[in-house]
Amino acid sequence: MTATPRSRRLRTLAAALVTTAALSLTACQTGTADATGVVDSTQPPAPGTESTEKQSPATGTDSDTAGASNDSGDSKGSDSSGNSVNSGSSGKEATQVAERKTAKKTTSCTAKGTKVTVTDAPRPINHLLIKATNTSDTTCHLYYAPYLRFDQAQSAVPFIEESKPQAVVTLEPGESGYAGVLTSTPDGSHPYDATSLTLYYAARSGQGSTGAPSHPALPFDSVRIDSSNAVTYWQTSAADALMW
Repeated sequence: MTATPRSRRLRTLAAALVTTAALSLTACQTGTADATGVVDSTQPPAPGTESTEKQSPATGTDSDTAGASNDSGDSKGSDSSGNSVNSGSSGKEATQVAERKTAKKTTSCTAKGTKVTVTDAPRPINHLLIKATNTSDTTCHLYYAPYLRFDQAQSAVPFIEESKPQAVVTLEPGESGYAGVLTSTPDGSHPYDATSLTLYYAARSGQGSTGAPSHPALPFDSVRIDSSNAVTYWQTSAADALMW
């Protein structure tokens, strides 16, 4: 059957309508079409559409930065009045300075800050016990052994080297140190009766004495002294001082 001009126009019009409908559907799915039917894909997404762009993790967030600041050793806080308080290294330095300022001052024990007494020891026999008490408000050290001189002896009483302690005897205010004195033995020679005693404190260097001497009273009018006379190093207890 031969198509008439009218039927050809109808088919052409129908084809154009189909093409226009297809272009409109494509524009709704992927963008908008211009008057020529070309889709514009550069239009921004419709409201409510999730963006695919994300924040770079390298930059972090405000909360991460705050957390890092809180963990810092040099962080600062604030007191109840809102003033800045350094809780880091500066705070530690301030504490160390305060500790140095309040560190205990120590000195050598001397007659000026101690009280010395001499008593007779019931055991062992022929022994005296020297007690030196720190009467000052400063910690002091009893170095080595006391230098003793009975009457007008030419030399100090020898030390008993076996009695040397492991550490220097340190006296807090009110504490006491002790030394034992062997006065005589049956085998001793050159005995004599001493009526006075002078005690010198050894210097820290071990060379000579320091400060003024003490003159403690003897427990009796006189004490028998001979060539075996010797004194222990300073000890922390009376028991230790009377072991030799």
